[in-house]
Amino acid sequence: MEYHYQDLCMPTNHLMPDPYAAEYTPQYLLPTHEAEYEVRSTVLVDGGDRFGVSAVVFDKYEELIWMGNQGGHVTSYYGANMQKYTSFQVHQSEEVRDILTVEQGIYALTKTSLRHQIRRGIPKHTFRSQNMTDMQCLYQVSPTKLMMGGHQEKLIDLDLTKMIETVLPIQAEGCAVLRSGGGTLVACGSANGTVALRDLRSPSASEQVFKAHTACLSDLDMQGDLLITCGFTESVNGVAVAEPYVVIWDVRCLRGSNKIEGAWSIQTASPPLLLHFLPAFSGRAVALSGDGHVALLHVNAPDEEQSVFQVDTHSSLCSVMDVSSTSQALVFGDQAGHLHLFSPQHNHEPVFNNFSRATEFADQVVGLPYVSFNDTTFQHSSVPLPPLASGNKWFNALPEEFFKKVFRKPKPIDAEVLKSMKMQGPIGYAPNPRTTKRNQMPYIEDNLEDLVASRQIENKFMSQPVPKYYQKLDLRYNKHASNDDLELFNKTGFPGLESTLPNSYCNAMLQVLYYTIPVRVALLAHSCAKEFCLSCQLGYLFRTLDSSGGTPCQATNFLRAFRTIPEAAALGLILPDRGADTRVDLMALVQSWNRFILHQIHYEILETRKKEKALLAHNASSPPKGRMVPKPRSLGGMNGQYDEYQYTELEFLGPNTDFEQEEREDGWNANNEVMFGPTDYLALVGENEQTNENLELASEKQTEREESEISQLFAIGRHQLNRCLKCNKEEERESVVLACALQYPGGAAREGEARGFAELLRASLAARRSTPAWCDHCGRFTPTTQRGRVVRLPPILAINCGGVTAHEKAYWAKGSQKDMPETVKRGSSGKPCRYGLHCARLGCRFKHPERPGSQSMSSKSSQDSHCLLPHQLLIRLQSDGDVLINDKGDQSPSEPLTPTARLDKHKKKVTTQSEEEYTLFAAVVAVEDNPKNLVAYIQTGREGEQWHMFNDLCIVPVSPEEVVQFSAWWKSPCVVFYASPAASHAS
Repeated sequence: MEYHYQDLCMPTNHLMPDPYAAEYTPQYLLPTHEAEYEVRSTVLVDGGDRFGVSAVVFDKYEELIWMGNQGGHVTSYYGANMQKYTSFQVHQSEEVRDILTVEQGIYALTKTSLRHQIRRGIPKHTFRSQNMTDMQCLYQVSPTKLMMGGHQEKLIDLDLTKMIETVLPIQAEGCAVLRSGGGTLVACGSANGTVALRDLRSPSASEQVFKAHTACLSDLDMQGDLLITCGFTESVNGVAVAEPYVVIWDVRCLRGSNKIEGAWSIQTASPPLLLHFLPAFSGRAVALSGDGHVALLHVNAPDEEQSVFQVDTHSSLCSVMDVSSTSQALVFGDQAGHLHLFSPQHNHEPVFNNFSRATEFADQVVGLPYVSFNDTTFQHSSVPLPPLASGNKWFNALPEEFFKKVFRKPKPIDAEVLKSMKMQGPIGYAPNPRTTKRNQMPYIEDNLEDLVASRQIENKFMSQPVPKYYQKLDLRYNKHASNDDLELFNKTGFPGLESTLPNSYCNAMLQVLYYTIPVRVALLAHSCAKEFCLSCQLGYLFRTLDSSGGTPCQATNFLRAFRTIPEAAALGLILPDRGADTRVDLMALVQSWNRFILHQIHYEILETRKKEKALLAHNASSPPKGRMVPKPRSLGGMNGQYDEYQYTELEFLGPNTDFEQEEREDGWNANNEVMFGPTDYLALVGENEQTNENLELASEKQTEREESEISQLFAIGRHQLNRCLKCNKEEERESVVLACALQYPGGAAREGEARGFAELLRASLAARRSTPAWCDHCGRFTPTTQRGRVVRLPPILAINCGGVTAHEKAYWAKGSQKDMPETVKRGSSGKPCRYGLHCARLGCRFKHPERPGSQSMSSKSSQDSHCLLPHQLLIRLQSDGDVLINDKGDQSPSEPLTPTARLDKHKKKVTTQSEEEYTLFAAVVAVEDNPKNLVAYIQTGREGEQWHMFNDLCIVPVSPEEVVQFSAWWKSPCVVFYASPAASHAS
């Protein structure tokens, strides 16, 4: 509140005569101990050169400070730096005497009006009344009711919903201050020093009235049952003198005849002018004098030392003060037009409210970026071109016919070759006539059209060079020298990972795991006694990245422990030296690494949990010290190391690589799955260490699976039905997978149109195929139909994109279907195949009946062959086990992309069992350069608007469109991650 001397009904020259003028001059105070608060910000308010600050208050709902001056202007400031938020005029001439913040906006009180405005500065309405003659203070009784008081003989009770006032008559002295301690009592302080306690339920009558000060009242405040006041007393000569102490009243002791027994005083170094309790502390108050001296008082302990500090008021009167609800910030205003924000000494970023809502700011004006000439990472294509007049085109906008691919025509086969050719099935053999040079393709180049086409193909790769920040950069971080080159490639503040160590190809996946919040939380909480535990080393690496402050880090400990894992060596994941990265297939390697690390972390967490349970059970059942009991083997050795664990009850899916593919009923290829027990894992991996076959780890016993944080995040529950085509015996089993492998179309499906990413994922989740398998009833290998259906969707969907073979890589390239070599078509012979629809042989030369659904597939319009990764997917699990996947960026959720989503007329109508909405948040991409490289796209901002590309030490921001486009010849996806809203709750 502000104290107005001209409104005290007494001459102003009697208040502060010349003999007492020196009391408000700045004086030096020696504090008793170090001050608790110190200044954080000081600003000159709007109009501060002409008007002083008359009202100040902290916003109860947002991180804002509201200020009103003597010229009727209101300004708000945001945060601890006091950034100006809004500024508007509420009255032409009257000063702002009090401000009240509500959920919808603010109420600013002047002498004769009450203005309601929203926080952005838009006025809602202005309330005026004949009963408002000299208003002074505001108090919020309830969300729909206000109480106003002033130097007049009435209080005004205002209903905010109906804008109807109720007049409450009071004494002639009026009401200058309205404060409550949180109960039903409100203290009304008048100018003559009288304090009246009124009940909010019946405010027309006073509960208690007493004289607090003989001359006049300066300020008061309440907290619970305690009331503090300060004011002026009359001297012998009849002059009002400021009292150098604060009076504390216990309102519970004011009902008796002797009211002085429930009051005591606290001496202050300077006469206080304003008072305010600290809401976050019980029994602590702030006393402010007119010359800027501030004292922190202990009202329940008068003899306690006071913390004193000074506000620089620029030789003016300090007129207003307020305390935030958290007591972390104090704000003071003076007559010189300044606001001073104070906070505790070690709290440089104070918070005004415990649960403040977000403040609404204006949209930033998009302008042209400012780029240095030395910035080599800036994308010039990101600068938009100015609009043109209607009908005009840019000079570089060429016609469409200039962008069509024209292929060179090959020369016909030499007649000598045809004469000497011998056929062996569909393959012809002939001696080389040596008419052309080695590795030379004979094309026809005898006309201008072929010459132009030849030049276009030669410049095909030159038109799309690999950007520099995608290439394998030899950047090294030097602790003892400047890193100017490194600063050009990383201006984001995110820490990078050095690639100077062997097996650093996994840096991209390490960054993805680090920015996957639930995984990071699980690994940071993991701790065990195993010497080479990858989960512990990942947790240590994540702690290092958290505390690096943007400085590059090394995964030294993790890579050292990674080289000691025998399973990683058996899978071929350990490279001998750094130079081997250029000779291996990084796409297959990183996908195998993704499957391996998820399984490894899963089993290490389970093993640690089992050891802890066993140790607790052993300690609970241990005999007295006098008895010798053999130590269980499951508890490990004397050094605390754990025994080696075994993989159990998980399905190990990998990308399609060097295995013979089998064709399913709908024309899709799938890899063979091998069933084996947990003890056979190492032996089988040792035999197939050069391959990445789909390995399924399932226990023969139908026991309840133990889950870890990793399986809860990534596990896809599946139910598989195997049916023998000879005896129709069916066998069911359940399993889970941690990573889904994409399976690309082949055979009959390859002859049709290309399928989109959603269809690829649908066929990979709900796999159907026919393959020879052992039948116990028949006693031999028989054709078996295997059908899998998904029964549970994970919060995070990890997808291995394959891309190992030429056909899979061509799927992501523009025009891949035309570039692919034609394969031998099925059904080239007139003799029917004896397996019919269940034939699993690739390139079978016998005739096959038309597969169901082929017509619908050919009639369906497909997406472009350069498939884009959708930013959002909607996956639905049907009651019949089918999976429907919708790309929300292309179609509405009610229109499924899959051709199998259309129900047959004679089938029973199915319903949606469950559905999940997934959003793309990370992707690992292979860059086909020399040498090859792996980078990671990671969503680092909210709502999918902020993406960064992580290339070891090079980190640059990228657009969301660049993340999902793979039409360039040098970029192919390896592993993509989709997250559902349930993933955020898991953290």
